[in-house]
Formats: sequence, C-alpha cells, structure tokens
Amino acid sequence: MRVFIINTKNMGPELQGGLIGVEGSTDPTAEERRECVETISRYVMDGWAIAADPRTPIGRLAALTAETACVPFLAFNRVPQRGGPMLGPAAPVAGAHELF
Repeated sequence: MRVFIINTKNMGPELQGGLIGVEGSTDPTAEERRECVETISRYVMDGWAIAADPRTPIGRLAALTAETACVPFLAFNRVPQRGGPMLGPAAPVAGAHELF
C-alpha cells in the first residue's frame, strides 16, 4: 500500500486539514488491509480527508474507513467526469491540487 500526501492549501475549507491519497495492490493481503485501516485512522483523527479509487479493494476499504470516521472522501474514479486529469498508476497524485 502507498500513501500520498496531497497539498490542499488552495482548496475548500472541508479539505484544509489535509488530504491523503491511498493506493494498493489489486489483491491485498490481510496485513495490507490492516495497514490501510490503521494509516487512514491516524490521519482522520487529525481531520484529514481521504482520496482513493473505490473500484479497487484498498480504495473501497479507504472509502469505508473515511465514511465511518465522517471525513471527506475524494473518489479518483470520478475525476475524469469533472474535467480533471486521469490519474494512472505511474502518477497517482500528479496534479492532485488541480482536482477541485
């Protein structure tokens, strides 16, 4: 699992606590799932929002964890619908500050 810190200083007030992007394997191990929940839980306690692709197993877990903690969640798979750049595995958060 990889976690990316995304600069949110120029974004709306709901993201001013910070934003992390989460990416993981297509077949995560139990350890990777546990790491995902623990990592996200640490950040959401400080008011950070979560970004991931909910079409992936780790992305769904990240979305559920964010929802449970009542913090904003940005679904990477919806970015192209809003006219933003498509985020692929080579650049998971490149230009992320331009997503909103």
